[in-house]
Amino acid sequence: MSFVLSQGTRPFPSTPSDTSSTPLFSDQSGHEQVDNSPSSQSSGILNVNNGSSDHMQRYLVVSKIDEIFAKMIDVLADGGDALVIPYRRSSQGEGGVLRFPGSSVNEAVKFTRMMRIMELARQALMSGRIISKRNIYYQDPDLFDNQRNVNELVDSLALTLGVAASKGLIAGSLTLTMKDDTVVSCMFDQDPGETIPPASMIKEIHFGDARWVLVVEKEGKGYADLATLEFLNLVHSTQPFMPILGVFDSDPHGIHIMRTYKYGSPRLSHEENARVPGLRWIGVKLEDVLRAGVSASEEDGSQSSLGESSQSSQSSQSSFGQFSQGSQDSALFGKQITKAAVYDESLLTKMAQSIIYCLAAKGGELDDEEKEQLGEIQTMLLLNVKAEIQAIDNMGDLSDWLDEKIGVA
Repeated sequence: MSFVLSQGTRPFPSTPSDTSSTPLFSDQSGHEQVDNSPSSQSSGILNVNNGSSDHMQRYLVVSKIDEIFAKMIDVLADGGDALVIPYRRSSQGEGGVLRFPGSSVNEAVKFTRMMRIMELARQALMSGRIISKRNIYYQDPDLFDNQRNVNELVDSLALTLGVAASKGLIAGSLTLTMKDDTVVSCMFDQDPGETIPPASMIKEIHFGDARWVLVVEKEGKGYADLATLEFLNLVHSTQPFMPILGVFDSDPHGIHIMRTYKYGSPRLSHEENARVPGLRWIGVKLEDVLRAGVSASEEDGSQSSLGESSQSSQSSQSSFGQFSQGSQDSALFGKQITKAAVYDESLLTKMAQSIIYCLAAKGGELDDEEKEQLGEIQTMLLLNVKAEIQAIDNMGDLSDWLDEKIGVA
């Protein structure tokens, strides 16, 4: 999951000039507090609570690294044949090991790189510093050879130690000042973007000329991690007038991921800052894909049923109706729009029930956003179809579509 901060395409309500930097300070107990002076209250600065749980997690990871090193020392003391580092490449895969001496030169090099990464990670954890994957690479570029090697090994180490590697990436007009006074630039010169750090480690946020935030479900990242949710919550709290816009796949999981961003996840219910209530869902929706398909067919001179439907009516309902009546043989179906699976229907039904349960709990009516979500869920169930973000680009121009959506958001 990644998101972009940009200066946008149209003016939004201005915020006080002092919100370009978000100052935080520590009270006598050492806990993070908000600068509540009159000049900062208008900024909507979030109260970042850096409690004991962060320290416990840090030392737990340190103890696991120390355990690996201790076993190596025991092997050397006992005259063992090989040093071993536990190694997992995916959350689903079985655990393996890296050995030194290894079965090949490549394994020996990988072992050495992992040793160096564990050393740097331990130093950072003990000092309370943030160290990014890019920082790790520049600590020893001759050893690591390229950034990709670092990225893969850090992710594998996170899996091995049972801690979550940050999945969120950020690029845009934003600069972060960390508590150790290191500065992280999120400008677009980083490919694919800067890893989002834990919000509890951020001292200041410099928004530059950012005018909106675009959250994009991409890179196979799926559901947002805690660091991403808390960071977006921090941005929304410190800049409440800055729109946070979301683009997700037009499928059950896309809607579910969007709702997780906006309303939070049940498994993170104890984390009050792990949601982004100000998120605006701008797409992708089935209506967008169907209309893009209609436009593409008309440009090609196609006489498909979708094209005929659009000529008789410009409403989205006519497009939906014509599609459901037999457009499965059209050029659009099977390429940009696919049939929903049984598990998709199950997830859609559960989300619809969740919205209805919330309505009953509130004892009132659904708001406009909830009505839109429920309507999209019902449409997917009715048509039994789904689509990805890429469908818009395949049938037209995703940039033009984004310009239009951001302009009216």
